Amino acid sequence: MVTSSASVRAVYRAGVLQLLEPLALPEGAEVRVYVEPSSRPRRSARQVAGVYPNNPQPASSLRALEGIAAVGGDALSDSEALYDSNE
Repeated sequence: MVTSSASVRAVYRAGVLQLLEPLALPEGAEVRVYVEPSSRPRRSARQVAGVYPNNPQPASSLRALEGIAAVGGDALSDSEALYDSNE
């Protein structure tokens, strides 16, 4: 007998609740279901794919970023030059 409770998200489609996460229950386990509608609206699959909206830009827009950061170098010697109190 499973004695712990769980809260999982589900989607209601065509009269059936479809779980969005698996449950650790033995096959054939009887459960009691309490339904509480989600307070936030369901997002489309396109919105779920990325945390932030994607705004495609042409590759030529990368030219503006050229030269902002130096490539290569020696981080140890750079930090010693910045923080060496003898110079």
